[in-house]
Amino acid sequence: MKILCLGNNGTNTDRFVSYLARSSVNNGLVEDSDFDPANEGYYHTSIADINFGGIVKLSKKFDQIQMLDQPFNQWTSWKLLLSTYKVCKELEKEGINVVYSNNKNIKSFEYFSNLVEENKSFCIYPWINFVEEHGNNVLCARSWEKVCDRNEAITNWSGNSEYVKIRNQMLAGEKTDRCNYCYDLESRGIESYRQFETKDWAAKLNLQSIEDVKKITHPYYYEIRLSNKCNLMCRGCKPEWSHLIAKEFAENNIEHPVEQILEYSSLDVVNIETLTPQSRIYLTGGEPTVMAEVYEFMRKCVSANKTDFDFTLGTNAQAITPAFVELARNFKGMNFAVSLDGYGKVNDYWRWKSDWETITGNMKTLESEGHNVSINIVPGIYNATNLHLLYEYLDQEFPMAGMYLQINHNPWQSVFNHPNKEMVMESMERCRKTGVYLTDGKSNRTTIDSIYNHYANPNFEYDPVALREFFVYNDKLDKARGSRLGDYIPELEECRSLVV
Repeated sequence: MKILCLGNNGTNTDRFVSYLARSSVNNGLVEDSDFDPANEGYYHTSIADINFGGIVKLSKKFDQIQMLDQPFNQWTSWKLLLSTYKVCKELEKEGINVVYSNNKNIKSFEYFSNLVEENKSFCIYPWINFVEEHGNNVLCARSWEKVCDRNEAITNWSGNSEYVKIRNQMLAGEKTDRCNYCYDLESRGIESYRQFETKDWAAKLNLQSIEDVKKITHPYYYEIRLSNKCNLMCRGCKPEWSHLIAKEFAENNIEHPVEQILEYSSLDVVNIETLTPQSRIYLTGGEPTVMAEVYEFMRKCVSANKTDFDFTLGTNAQAITPAFVELARNFKGMNFAVSLDGYGKVNDYWRWKSDWETITGNMKTLESEGHNVSINIVPGIYNATNLHLLYEYLDQEFPMAGMYLQINHNPWQSVFNHPNKEMVMESMERCRKTGVYLTDGKSNRTTIDSIYNHYANPNFEYDPVALREFFVYNDKLDKARGSRLGDYIPELEECRSLVV
């Protein structure tokens, strides 16, 4: 019998497997998903050695998969433990013989996975999140309705009556209009932020039950939009998030279909002295790496010897300078959520003023420095027919990167309104054949599957009016920028004849 053990990436894994194999043999560590086990006995690997999709592929060559019941504190990262649990859940779906359900180290994961399925309202965010939009606190970056004003959130985040009301509603399973974004994703079969983040944060904070959630008294997650200073002009973006777009719109008399409010947060809401490894600060903009206040904040953290926390930047990775790389070396938990919305020239067109070679070179630099690099992708009308090219590239060059997908919020750029359904379905099918399709990430597989299923529906019809709105808006951008859609995405340009 050939048995593959999934454990942490520490030396105690080999000792654990040797103990299990005392009447058999421990054949050692496997680091290649193409490995072919020739001998009977035990083998072991981890999700730090082979990516999610690679383990799924490798597991099909074994008679049994065992997840080792190593205590939480023996794992180098809570994320490693959670992802290993998710691998086991995926292997079960594949019909593979997996032994892990009696593990003590996954009981809390099972608890919160069941909780978000049974309670369709519950989300961890109201207990851990500090997010400011336009001077007010909101539940998250996808819920724009005011909860309370900024000063009230700073002084009384835990006891604020509106927060308490929302938390009690969620505990009672009562849905709220504040969370319609996630409810809509779930209705499409897409894993929502509510579902994904609840499980992630429960693992990160080592929460065992809802009673532990109720004991939380201060925010752990600060999501801060500092300004609209940016070095790019993405076609899915708006003046509120890019000062270059604001300037372009003013000079060319272009109006964004959604009202713009230019008001931002600041890093003064963060008490550096209270930061711990469980804290997360997520900076967005604009582009954090071109903002002087980000450099200033990082230097303050270094001076205060407070660099051991989850520090995540939402970045286009275009402006990673040697000075920034040097400063980032001081931080133990530096994460770069890199936005990529296409392969090569598709990315350069959609994310205007970007350079593919510069971005991917900077990503490799960040990885070589030991930082975590994840990929943020926004499926939309620009990449619906070519997304597979990006997935295939990432599969080869960044196979260990996490994948995070979010649907384009602009209805005139919707991924669900491309006229060429056959090309979209083919692209999604090719995405499904990559290893990164299976990578543990927010809304990754479920988004690809939802897009495919949308177009596979025999009753699918595109909206020609929305398609017209897309071309009208994109043509304004092309005129201002001296670009042509057909030079970058010819299959989308060919759909112009279908406009009414």
